[in-house]
Amino acid sequence: MVGARREPALVLLEGPRVIAEAAACGVRLEVVATREGVEPPSVTADRVVRLSDRAFAAASQTVTPQGVLAVARRPEATVADALAAARAAGWPLIVLDGLQDPGNVGAICRTAAAVGAPALVVLEGGADPYGAKAVRASAGNVFRLIVGCGAWEDLQGVHGYGASPAGGLPLDLADLGSAGLLALGGEVRGLRNPGLEAVSIPMAAGVESLNVAAAAAVLLYEVRRRLAV
Repeated sequence: MVGARREPALVLLEGPRVIAEAAACGVRLEVVATREGVEPPSVTADRVVRLSDRAFAAASQTVTPQGVLAVARRPEATVADALAAARAAGWPLIVLDGLQDPGNVGAICRTAAAVGAPALVVLEGGADPYGAKAVRASAGNVFRLIVGCGAWEDLQGVHGYGASPAGGLPLDLADLGSAGLLALGGEVRGLRNPGLEAVSIPMAAGVESLNVAAAAAVLLYEVRRRLAV
């Protein structure tokens, strides 16, 4: 996966909000590190250390670090785990097919958590959902989801919809609530599974497409609305 550089099951968390959210979700914090002059957050961690300004800057991956970071341990789920969780909750499984922008991956995780979706799968060639930038973009809400990583081969026999900028079934006619999965394709290549039924969001004339994170928000809130009826 693009950007998959962390040690197995380790996640870098930056900023007090993300760290607090991870802790609230039951994530084990192995180390919390603060920059000199910054008080540690009120969370439980195996170790709390204080770093010099230089050491903290070297450890941080943000342009304007907030003075606190943590290393957390997060067991990774399988595609089967994510699919089982989605089915148990009556939700289509959210599938991200080759999304390479970690900001978009994180934003979609944040929306998925907000609408109450239980699970999400990131397919090969996509940004790491537990990479530091994706976790920040999710505001830590990625930890509210069961996130599996795999390939289309892991989803054989699961039918559903794939978001398409145009030419698909209009959103109001698509039976999203009973779909097995809802897939969003990468920013450049789009969906790599031709077997999905395309669904499109109506747009004004002359507008080619929505950003994938914006499209995901529209689709997921529509699923939520239908499931609540």
